[in-house]
Amino acid sequence: MKKLYVLLFIFVLFASEMKAQKAEVGITFSAMSNNDIVRFKSIMNDSGSDAGKSYTFGITYSKPLNKWLNVETGIEFLQGKASIHSITNTMYGLSTVSHSGTMSLINIPVGLRASFWKYCFVNGGLFIDMDVSADSPVDSQSGIGSQLGFGLKYDFKTGISVFVNPYTKIHAFPLSFQSDQEHLFESAIRFGMSYQL
Repeated sequence: MKKLYVLLFIFVLFASEMKAQKAEVGITFSAMSNNDIVRFKSIMNDSGSDAGKSYTFGITYSKPLNKWLNVETGIEFLQGKASIHSITNTMYGLSTVSHSGTMSLINIPVGLRASFWKYCFVNGGLFIDMDVSADSPVDSQSGIGSQLGFGLKYDFKTGISVFVNPYTKIHAFPLSFQSDQEHLFESAIRFGMSYQL
């Protein structure tokens, strides 16, 4: 947990030093998640992994490159349940053994947001994941991930904006699709509020 506080402090300090005109800083909350644990190479055993619902809190920073394209970054903390089930043969027959735990991830995204029409946008990019789980039953998700989303954003005249942003992320993006590494495949809806600096 101390790592999260240190990263949040560094990000807030970094964002406060940026004096870019029309830049935005905001807070986000992601919910209504539909997560899964996937492998890009099937393995021959009788085990399976499940990822339950998760929630994510974040701080965002966005800087415009032109009228329709922004660079986005920030820091996010995700927490959610995961479990592994395996079928074992015992003297009493087949039995299912389960191990459950909590995934805790910190990610730092860097991406682009392209706005179109008046209220719509698409966004995507890469992020760095740090797996800070204490008891996650799945493989470490530390590494590079990718994300893609779309959304709606409304800007008030006061400089405050609200947005909703359904997205999909794949954590611990495979450098080789031959690996049997477990990857968190996350789909959720991000709600946020930002303020124009």
